[in-house]
Amino acid sequence: MTEVIAETLTPTQRESLYRRNFIFFLIDGILFTVAMSIIGPTTLIPDFIRHLTNSEILIGFSSSIFDVGFTLPQLFVARYIVRFTNKKWWFVGPNIPVRFAILSFGILTVLLGKDRPALILVAFLICYGIAAFGDGLVGVPWADLIGTSLDNRWRARMFGLMSASGAVIMLGLSPVLGIILSDAGPGFPNNYAALFGLAGALFVISILPGIFIHELPGGKAIEKIPSLGEFLPGLGHVLRTDGPFRAVVILRLLTVLFMMAGPFYIGFATVQLGLSSTVAVPTLLAMQTIGNITGALVYSWLGARNNLLYIRLALSCAIILPMSALIASIVGPLPLYFGFFVSGVALSNLGFSYQNWVITYATPDQRPTYAGLFNTISAVISLIAPFIAGTIAQILGYEALFVVAIVMVSCALFVAVRYVSNPQPAQQAVSTVD
Repeated sequence: MTEVIAETLTPTQRESLYRRNFIFFLIDGILFTVAMSIIGPTTLIPDFIRHLTNSEILIGFSSSIFDVGFTLPQLFVARYIVRFTNKKWWFVGPNIPVRFAILSFGILTVLLGKDRPALILVAFLICYGIAAFGDGLVGVPWADLIGTSLDNRWRARMFGLMSASGAVIMLGLSPVLGIILSDAGPGFPNNYAALFGLAGALFVISILPGIFIHELPGGKAIEKIPSLGEFLPGLGHVLRTDGPFRAVVILRLLTVLFMMAGPFYIGFATVQLGLSSTVAVPTLLAMQTIGNITGALVYSWLGARNNLLYIRLALSCAIILPMSALIASIVGPLPLYFGFFVSGVALSNLGFSYQNWVITYATPDQRPTYAGLFNTISAVISLIAPFIAGTIAQILGYEALFVVAIVMVSCALFVAVRYVSNPQPAQQAVSTVD
């Protein structure tokens, strides 16, 4: 399709492009979501790493690698890509080699075998780190692309339907995952290798939809990359002077600190409650997936109408998971199942709702910098959170960590209610008659 200048599009033409882009964003999102859910950072990965090491800190860090790798490089990418008007191939290009990383790890796990757990752990850290860092490289171009090539209505629908569709697929896959991890499966480590291989294949297929997205022009390109001496003080100025954005950054940091307990619920279920991995992983994943479906349907409707209300409701529900874990330590695992269901409802689209707030709030010219700054700041907390959580779990126990999680999510809810408001779109796409 021939590129058209955004300002010359009629409303009908623009809506047609949004609808077309929606389909390809949705396909890419579903494939990526299912792949990430199979190797869930709060389910399969901590259970897998626990077979390789008994260090709670390393287990927590392994589960947080993706968040750190995804967020850390974004600010530096944002500084560079402001030279370019079109960002599509900055999203599609790096995906081509990077999304082979998890599939490669699945193959390496089989080749290394069960007698080399240390090498499997090293291979995991390298391959998962490459996948995470690579996704971080495309994070800012993706945010800019989805900000220019879908409007607010289509974005919220896409996020909601992506999560709902991915969750339905995972609900069907959960029994299969249980069989693979059970005694009837191929045995360790080939059982986990099969799941990493399946997820890796989906990552590879997800490269294709992005190629067909039709990019609408966003912010104007600048001629010269700002020096670090110019760029970094500018970021400080944004944080000092932009109160609403600063509040959302703080909200995101508190959410990271709340979610640092995520990798330890599986350990709590298997170590303290006495559930086997073959029961805990598929059952808790299934409960979380059912919650994801519910939460995604809620967001697909509510997010398009009141994104902030969804954030506040999600944080209100999120407090139930650590509370249910504390109750489970007294009465048994049943409350934990309910907690995972509610966490699916609450957290399935929380990250997307934060991203949607930033994309809507920033002007097209600001969007790469704001998206990069928003994500990179959280990387610092994501990097140290596993060490905080692992130390608390190892020295004080799981219950102490869950109490900290309750405090963090309560603070996040306070910030969301007191200091954050729904942004008006900074620059609505205005169409003119041909």
